[in-house]
Amino acid sequence: MTEPFTWKSILTTLVAGNHLSAEQSQWYMDELMSGKADPVPVAAVLAVQSTLGFTSEEVAGAAKAMVSHAVPLHVSGETTDIVGTGGDGAATVNLSTMGAIIASAAGVKVVKHGNRAATSKCGAADCLEALGLPLDIPAARVGEIGDEVGITFAFAKTFHPSMRFAGPVRSALGVTTIFNLLGPLTNPASPKHVAIGCAKRELSPMMADVYARRGQEGMVYTSSEGLDEMAPTGPVSVWEIRNGQVHETQFDPTVELGLKPVKVADLRGGEPEFNAQVARNLFAGEQVPSRSTALLNAASAIVADQHLLDSPDASLTDRFKQAYALAEHAVDSGAAQALLERWVSVAQK
Repeated sequence: MTEPFTWKSILTTLVAGNHLSAEQSQWYMDELMSGKADPVPVAAVLAVQSTLGFTSEEVAGAAKAMVSHAVPLHVSGETTDIVGTGGDGAATVNLSTMGAIIASAAGVKVVKHGNRAATSKCGAADCLEALGLPLDIPAARVGEIGDEVGITFAFAKTFHPSMRFAGPVRSALGVTTIFNLLGPLTNPASPKHVAIGCAKRELSPMMADVYARRGQEGMVYTSSEGLDEMAPTGPVSVWEIRNGQVHETQFDPTVELGLKPVKVADLRGGEPEFNAQVARNLFAGEQVPSRSTALLNAASAIVADQHLLDSPDASLTDRFKQAYALAEHAVDSGAAQALLERWVSVAQK
């Protein structure tokens, strides 16, 4: 008979240099989400596990437990999420948030999952709040907004109330933990399509594998500098997820799309109001330094969603060329700005 799991046994396994089984990972996350855990062993487990690295089994088990504690979110039809894991230390503007709005304006139904900043100055929730979007929207209304506007925001605090037990420890640690991976993997709407930026290249194929096992499609990517965004800073490693399979490839937007190379410094952000103003300027048609990167992130969501593409089976380069053009049109035509204004207006009502 298997002995019951304890925090001591979990920590002993990790300290010995061994990874957890999916069952062990699910147990400790369930204990944490139930509010039964002492913060001291929680912090120890999170820190040691982060140092050791993660496996697909550990992340899948933890995600299963976390989703079981989430408030359901119902949005009709197939939806797409675009989000980064965070933890890249680059403190960029909110590129995936801008990309989500642009992709939605192009015709992708987006359910963006996110939270306030944990390891940076401005998370998706902070930026959207500064743009005028209220965060205290009831769960049922969040789904209705998605159907009405074509985009909605699943605020982790609303849909994962049990995260209140992990938040203080996570903030106190201030380093990348399994929660950076679980955020993208625990969207309560269970979107069919995903465009996920992962800060740590070695974890990207593992995340893609978890999505593939769950029947989701899209891509996970890591930019050359370890950004959790798709950026024209050089080659991007991409793990495409299609039909339950993961295919790794290299994609260089500066070569294959002819985008002018940018430096990480060009993408630097700041406090929420600063990042929100960059988004406003972009949607107003200004040539902000992060424009091509935001468009590229929007293109990743369009490629992941597939339905706007002429040929979903074309090469990745050809699909990105079409998707980037659609994203560019969504901004230059004023559609992205109009969508943001409508989203905020509907949400404020």
